[in-house]
Amino acid sequence: MKNHQGPRQSAILPRWWERTVSGEDASLSASGSRLLLQAASGLYWLGLKGNLLLYTSGLKRRTRPALPAISIGNLTMGGTGKTTAAAFLARRLQHAGIRPAIVLRGYRGHSGRQPVILCADEATTGWRVSETGDEACLLAQTLDGVPVAVGKRREAVIARLAENSDAQVVILDDGLQYFRMNRLADIVLIDATVDMNRQRLFPAGYLREPLAHLCRADQIWITHADQASPSQLSRLKSLLRQITNKLPVVETTHQVTGLRVLSGPPVGLEEIRERHVLAVSAIGNPESFEQSLRQLGAEVTARRYADHHYYTVQDLREIEATARAQHADFVATTAKDAVKWPEQELDVPVIVVECQLQIISGQQAVAEVVDHARQAIGEHYD
Repeated sequence: MKNHQGPRQSAILPRWWERTVSGEDASLSASGSRLLLQAASGLYWLGLKGNLLLYTSGLKRRTRPALPAISIGNLTMGGTGKTTAAAFLARRLQHAGIRPAIVLRGYRGHSGRQPVILCADEATTGWRVSETGDEACLLAQTLDGVPVAVGKRREAVIARLAENSDAQVVILDDGLQYFRMNRLADIVLIDATVDMNRQRLFPAGYLREPLAHLCRADQIWITHADQASPSQLSRLKSLLRQITNKLPVVETTHQVTGLRVLSGPPVGLEEIRERHVLAVSAIGNPESFEQSLRQLGAEVTARRYADHHYYTVQDLREIEATARAQHADFVATTAKDAVKWPEQELDVPVIVVECQLQIISGQQAVAEVVDHARQAIGEHYD
């Protein structure tokens, strides 16, 4: 894929914020900043509650989309695996004979107000990743026969899909906080490796909404369950039972399904076993990616960039220099990062790690989502 350089993301503010809210920065000035952020969280909470109340009270009416929609969202600031979960659900719907589409806001994309619909060939030859966002390009490349649409106003995007595609149901990526539109179901993802008891509301922490708002979900999918200790997973399940009572809980993993050379053929998973790998990523949960490589037997060191970072030729020179200095056998990156990788060869081989969501437990709950979609489609076209 040709690279079209997008805006270079400044990592200074996100890094300062992360160091402050995590407690990594123990300085006196950071302590003062945490107090200010905690106060700001109160204002954020008031705005969130007020906005939600407008819809729950009926003062504002929720819109009905042109196609039935299933939301996949989360309570935290990224890193739970929404893109992988959306791809999994799209495949599951296809397997059931349902024609899905995926709708995204297009994080850091610049396609303008007009909705953009991608399909596999357009993801590689048409729209630029800087216009549609990395997640949309990845999904369009990965999913055969699934339109991927991007736009800020999700109702307009879905209306465009209804007019210009054969989609029967829409998967709304990151839709939990999109209060204005009705959905068939809200699936909320929670990362098993994150201690939810210690999370605070933004901007003092990583929570977009209070934990009590999990009651708004129809199902909870725990991601990266294989990377959490048994005690960690047990504590999380106990917390979820306290908050949501009998809400269905699905346990999932992000399973590595293959490796491939960047712009080249697949290679065996054993290729990186007992080899030194420099893991390069710009995703919400780089630890999970790095742990996946360790589970394959690789010796891993990491070079991390801010989430959704657009790679430049200069970045590649720095990555190559780091790989040489550390005597790395391979540079490994995620499929989402690969769509933004400039067309430039490195002296060190670059391996792209492909993964898919797999269900550990809760298959019945997933089947219920599919059945609900089939029923809604029947009612929609009656």
